[in-house]
Amino acid sequence: MDTEDLRKFIVVAKLNNLQQAAKQLHQTPSALSKVIKRLETLLNTQLFDRVGRNIVLNRQGEKFSYYAQHIVHEADQALSEFVGKEKAVQINIAGPSVLIQHWVGMLLDKLENEHYEINVNVKWEDDAIDQLTHGHAHLALVTDVALSNLSHPSDFENILLGTTLFKVVASPKHTLFNDNPKGLLSSEMLLKYPFACPSVSPFCGITRGVSSDGWRDDKVARRIGFRCNDFSVLMSLVQQGRAIAYVPDFIAEHYALSIVDVVDCDNHCEENIRLVYKPSLADGWLNKLIARFD
Repeated sequence: MDTEDLRKFIVVAKLNNLQQAAKQLHQTPSALSKVIKRLETLLNTQLFDRVGRNIVLNRQGEKFSYYAQHIVHEADQALSEFVGKEKAVQINIAGPSVLIQHWVGMLLDKLENEHYEINVNVKWEDDAIDQLTHGHAHLALVTDVALSNLSHPSDFENILLGTTLFKVVASPKHTLFNDNPKGLLSSEMLLKYPFACPSVSPFCGITRGVSSDGWRDDKVARRIGFRCNDFSVLMSLVQQGRAIAYVPDFIAEHYALSIVDVVDCDNHCEENIRLVYKPSLADGWLNKLIARFD
């Protein structure tokens, strides 16, 4: 069974559309149709149902797609084990931008191999997990929420990279420090200063409550002055001293922001950050990487 045929089948199975798969794979629909026919003949099993001019993965196809993903995954890791440094290995990393920016450097340090070709794909958490599921990503950076959203048991394993605690932050030049040099505010005083809030969660891309940043607006009122659908724009407003924000502590550190302590607020938001992967029997680059976390 040709692993290249399996790779193409996986893409067709995910998209359920020969034209879209052909465009993604830079193939013709006719060529992909022959691949599917070749696999179905080899398996003596129909993998897709033909519905008009379209194809739909059937139950047998779903089962075989699961097997195909594992075969391709193990084949890649076996090649990595035996070929070693003689051939460049392509590694695909997926996850939300805010996690990629903070954690990808640490991952690259642990890879320790100049023969890697790294593809970094910025995806919302659920999309990153989906890419991992279908073999389009080898590693996914996500929070616990993404793992809890899995609709069925998976073969994934994960490593806890760290826990982030959200903080109210402001630029050191923000006017609030003129009257409160230590950054100590009551919840009533907090109302004087506008927040910049993301339109959607910076992790999953979904609207969560009033602000999507984890702040309990039902517990502690605040004034939202800016809503941003781009996190970099939000951070620009904060850096300019035009707004304060509620962000993960590593974001505060990265942008050299000052912490604002709301002294009468005991609500806290924290997220566990995890590296998710599909384990392999072969001692390829993946197992070597995971071993470096021990």
